[in-house]
Formats: sequence, C-alpha cells, structure tokens
Amino acid sequence: MSRLYFAVAGLVLLVSPALAHSSLERSEPKDGETLKAAPGEIRIWFTEPIKVTLSTIEVRNANGRPVDRRDLRADEKQLTLVRLSLPSGLSAGIYKVTWSAVAQDLHVTKGNFSFRVAP
Repeated sequence: MSRLYFAVAGLVLLVSPALAHSSLERSEPKDGETLKAAPGEIRIWFTEPIKVTLSTIEVRNANGRPVDRRDLRADEKQLTLVRLSLPSGLSAGIYKVTWSAVAQDLHVTKGNFSFRVAP
C-alpha cells in the first residue's frame, strides 16, 4: 500500500507544475479603487511568471481610447510582477485595464479591472 501511495504522490508532483497557470494575484491600483491622483503606472502581480512578449495589458479611458504607453515589461527583481507606464496628467475619470497573460506553459488567462481618478 505504501508503495502505491508514494507512486501516486510522485506522479502528482510531476504533473502539478505542468497544470499551474498564471492568474491575477493583485494589482495596483486595485479593482474598483478611487485614487486622489493619477498613477504613473499599472502594476500587476500574477501567481506565476508570464511570458511578457506574448501577453498584453492595456488601459482605456471611459471613451474606450487607449491611454497607456504600450511599454509592458517584467520587473527585474520580482518575476511575477509586470509594469505598464501611464502618461503624466491622466484626467479624472474611470479607466479600464484589460489583460491577457500567457503563462510559461503557454496557457492563456484573461481578465479586466477598473479604477477611478477623482476630480
């Protein structure tokens, strides 16, 4: 019985990393957050490192116009963190962040969140 247990446990450990997909862990700004001042960048932490060159994150204003600087990049120290710059002087309003993340196993996850810059 113990041999079977260890064989199954070993198999689960081998297969588990292949099934790990990267999903949103947290973001700055947070979903639904109202900010007193416009942020200089969007920061998103995923549960696993992503392939930044295959992933997308974009920020749009209430009219649907893109407002980010299109410079998505991985953080050099935190492998699960990606950054996207925003122009200075974003006006007050609601902004929607849409993301599509490609994990190391090439599984794609998608989502969105919004934040508000107060007048």
